[in-house]
Amino acid sequence: MIKKWVSTTHPISDIRDWNEVGSLILQPDYQRREVWGIAAKIMLIDSIMNSIPMPKIFVSSYIQNGKTVRAVIDGQQRITAILGFLNNEFSLDEPYTGDYKGLYFNELPLDIQDGVILSYDIDFNEAKGLSDNDLREVYSRVNKYLVALNKQELRKADYPGDFLEVCEAMANHDYFDEAGVFTAAARRRSLDVEFTSELVAALVFGISERKDLIDSCYQKYSVWDSQEKDAIKKEFEAVLSDMSKIFSVDVFPIKKTRWKQKADFYSLFMAISTLHKEGFSLPINVELLREDLSLVGLSIAPTSNVDILRTYAVYCVSQANSAASRRWRTNFLIGLLRGTYARNIDDREQRKVIFNLAVDIRWSNEECYPLNEKKCRVCGSNELGVFVSEAAVVWPVTSEAFQLANLEWVHRKCVDYADNFIAITPEEFGTFDDMDEE
Repeated sequence: MIKKWVSTTHPISDIRDWNEVGSLILQPDYQRREVWGIAAKIMLIDSIMNSIPMPKIFVSSYIQNGKTVRAVIDGQQRITAILGFLNNEFSLDEPYTGDYKGLYFNELPLDIQDGVILSYDIDFNEAKGLSDNDLREVYSRVNKYLVALNKQELRKADYPGDFLEVCEAMANHDYFDEAGVFTAAARRRSLDVEFTSELVAALVFGISERKDLIDSCYQKYSVWDSQEKDAIKKEFEAVLSDMSKIFSVDVFPIKKTRWKQKADFYSLFMAISTLHKEGFSLPINVELLREDLSLVGLSIAPTSNVDILRTYAVYCVSQANSAASRRWRTNFLIGLLRGTYARNIDDREQRKVIFNLAVDIRWSNEECYPLNEKKCRVCGSNELGVFVSEAAVVWPVTSEAFQLANLEWVHRKCVDYADNFIAITPEEFGTFDDMDEE
């Protein structure tokens, strides 16, 4: 038989009829199984109802037992979705927002059923005279050189609406270019929007273990209360504003630090947001905080001899996106930032983190605290010893921020005489809490 391709057009009513009489083969053995989610199916029907053209469907046709049989080469997902709707397998729920929300096909007005949906024309490329090997070759060629859509590209197609609009707007914020968080390739594949979606979802729900949280937000907030939406955008921009002040491009550019990495950026973002919600704000002078972030950032590594910094590094690699890892990193950074944001040495969480960091770094890393600085700031002796139990950390009473960069060391026995200092002694704390088991 001579091989040939024919371009044809058929209304959806033809596809329904072919299927009803058994002359349509939806899933030849070389086809992949059905993979579309319900939102994708609903939005396809929405496109049909709005007369938006769809790409051509490839089929192979041949005569069998006196009737024409069509086997689908490319377009299985679309045809399956259409037939499913015609058979009342799903209704026009979210993300559909039109006049017929919640209705099944058989509940639609007849003029919509017949005059819009069943009359919708689909273009076909129809092959005749192809062998099974020919069909497999065509299927391979049609699919091989197409770049598969990633999850975010599918979300953009499946869940249009307010949540997508907010996430795309935030992804285009100038600070992300300044910070160097996204590569050009990541932006081309919408991975920048996927990351801002994670951040926006966390602002709405908090750090969550739910794997489907982003998809849930896209569905739930496809139509978003304008006041709630504006509040989230305002908070998102406020966090980025603080980050731009801390990581001044002229003094301490974030793109030259580890904090631009997504795991670190996420945790830092959520730490700042948490402090905002607690009523704290960033002061004008952030020099001490910059020193701490620089010191800690350079020391974080899986091989670090500083326990808490080694743990942080591990949680950036092992299950980096789990809620437990993210929560631990965020709590760690809240304590580090709080010394500048809250400027309140009575805050126990801040005292705890700074004390443990000070102890670990002081006794484990000679490059950070040289030998000639190991002296008590009260009695002047440089014999503080090697045991944490013999020392306390203090800050001058005039301190406006309580960070690693401006702490001093004293003997525990000298604390009572440290009239000009605010002290933290080791009996206040154990080690920093282990990662939540949740």
